[in-house]
Amino acid sequence: MDTLIFGGLLATWLLLYRRRGRTAVLVGWWITLAAVALLLSQHITSSLGLGLSY
Repeated sequence: MDTLIFGGLLATWLLLYRRRGRTAVLVGWWITLAAVALLLSQHITSSLGLGLSY
């Protein structure tokens, strides 16, 4: 998951560096955020399925 976060930040930085529009940068952030939220929810529910508690 750390690699996904780093990759999303890198892609967004590249959009900023290449002077893309604000919309492209925001879309990059939202895609990264959605992917991280999906993976995090899957990670938490799979750990709870193993009987782990938080």
